[in-house]
Amino acid sequence: MHRLGAVAALLCCGVLCGELHAETKPQTNSACKVYFTVVEHDTQTSSLNMVGLTKPQAEWWGKHGARETPGICLVNGNSTGERVTLESSDEVYIDGMVKSAPLYSVAWGEERIFVPDNSGGHYAFSAHGILSVWKPSADEGKGDFVAVCPIANSNRTILSSASLSLLKDALEEIKRRAR
Repeated sequence: MHRLGAVAALLCCGVLCGELHAETKPQTNSACKVYFTVVEHDTQTSSLNMVGLTKPQAEWWGKHGARETPGICLVNGNSTGERVTLESSDEVYIDGMVKSAPLYSVAWGEERIFVPDNSGGHYAFSAHGILSVWKPSADEGKGDFVAVCPIANSNRTILSSASLSLLKDALEEIKRRAR
């Protein structure tokens, strides 16, 4: 099974309880020790598996990502950096970027939840998903993603992005595991 195809299998098996695309440039340097990809599957994507960062995630990654997560590099679904459906991702591009380095998948979804409070309540967003790592098989180019841990972020505020907080939490876990 190809790398991102395995993410689709995780999503379709129920592991996960439209932003405009955000163009992000791939990192191609020897400083990349670990790679990650992001796959969103929720009502915002009309339940399509979308590979790539949302606009808030991409803005944060562009300003802070490389500095706060040295050695951890983003790999998109293709060389353009645009969000694409999982089915239209370019496996050759991904394999060429990652080579034999570890590849993590942050597969996630976000939903609007009602939060009761003393003023009657408000709506906020909750993001949840799973962090997985690619485990190659003995067959060249084959393997599967193996779940590492659940990831979740339930912001109780409307002032910050649950999906961005979830991404930061996932990157912290990747950083911890890459030591």
